[in-house]
Amino acid sequence: MAISAAGMLSGLDVDGLVTSLMQIERQPLDNLQAKQSSFNSKLSAFGTLKSAVSTFQTAVKALGGDALRALTTTSTKPDIVGISATKDGGAAAGSYSVEVSKLATADKLVSSGVAPATAFSGAGSMDITIGGKTTTVSLTDGNLNTLSSAINKANAGVTATVLNDGTQDRLVITGNQTGTANAVSIKGSGTLAQFDTTAATTTMTRSQTAQNAEMKIDGIAVSKASNTVTDAIKGVTLNLQQTNVGSPVTVSLAKDTSTISKNISAFVDAYNTLATAVNKQTAYNATTKTGAVLNGDASARSILTSIRAELGKAVSDAGGLKTLSDIGIAFQRDGTLKLEKPAKLDAALASNFEGVSALFSSTSGVATRLTKVTEDMLGSKGIFKTRTDGLNDTIRSLGKSEERMELQLAQTEKRYRTQFTSLDTMMVNMQSMSSYMTQQLAAIAAQSGY
Repeated sequence: MAISAAGMLSGLDVDGLVTSLMQIERQPLDNLQAKQSSFNSKLSAFGTLKSAVSTFQTAVKALGGDALRALTTTSTKPDIVGISATKDGGAAAGSYSVEVSKLATADKLVSSGVAPATAFSGAGSMDITIGGKTTTVSLTDGNLNTLSSAINKANAGVTATVLNDGTQDRLVITGNQTGTANAVSIKGSGTLAQFDTTAATTTMTRSQTAQNAEMKIDGIAVSKASNTVTDAIKGVTLNLQQTNVGSPVTVSLAKDTSTISKNISAFVDAYNTLATAVNKQTAYNATTKTGAVLNGDASARSILTSIRAELGKAVSDAGGLKTLSDIGIAFQRDGTLKLEKPAKLDAALASNFEGVSALFSSTSGVATRLTKVTEDMLGSKGIFKTRTDGLNDTIRSLGKSEERMELQLAQTEKRYRTQFTSLDTMMVNMQSMSSYMTQQLAAIAAQSGY
């Protein structure tokens, strides 16, 4: 604070008087700042609740759609035949015997050797045909390296490389796709006629022939163009890696009850975490007669109201299961959920797996409804967007009012200081005049002999 000389001669406490008056003047601003702080606290509280709803939504979605239809997959020899269940593919539990007699391969053509960097002069072309589609590659002068580059740039469905065997270069052309339907044929002309696979004079040798994967699944012959087989068993992908004639591999799919049980428990925990967060932010303490930040806020209270309503509704298409209590989940007196009877859930999963899945994921299922409710809450027109936008607008408005009041207070303080400084000057002048008059009267009295 700057040093002020005001009042030093008159004894008037200018700074003290101005400070006291400004404390009174600042009361409306203090009230405004307290209100702004309150709205900021509400904004933060809604942010906390939004995070809790988002976490709850994640747990809900883990039980919706086909999430509860998850299957575990096993193979007795995964290095020969691997297995995975395709997401949302409709796979069913079961086991299959797989015997692979052939792996799918792609065509591979290799030219005869020539001295490194050997050039061929003149124009030539290659028609590369795969599955009825022909791509033409043309070249004027060059060598195996320039030809390889031209083939690759043509995107003909093959990959060309130049292989050096130690003394000579060879052109290697490999089909990009396996299976007999992807066999590679080359028609050459001009200086590239030597690579014509249809001519008796061709320099190309087929070192690997395109073929389908051949296998037996439960004794049924199956032929597929790829070693990644996605359409033999519904919803299942088989990864063929080796042949195993005479030694079948067993691949199995089983209901993943362990993961499902964990997801249901996580759902219960996520709801309780959300309920705790909402109750904490909206609580009222009767002893201290004080409310939490969002006490009395209808929007905050509606979060649990909406979710509890869906939790309590009956499901119509869950194979005899109607409510969460049918699998051992019930509300407690404090409003939380609890898996009271884990054995009841285990029994339902064992005897009515599809029913448990439908209880959550069917059209009227708990997870289906709650997903819709939470998406509405978190959406662009939901309570969080609406309330936070409203709070932010209010906070901005209060901020502008605060700026105006600060300017007004600065002017008021300046006016008070001017007034009290003027008063101080007047008092000094009056004191000086009083002292002068006292001196004069004393002198007159002395001269008069009084």
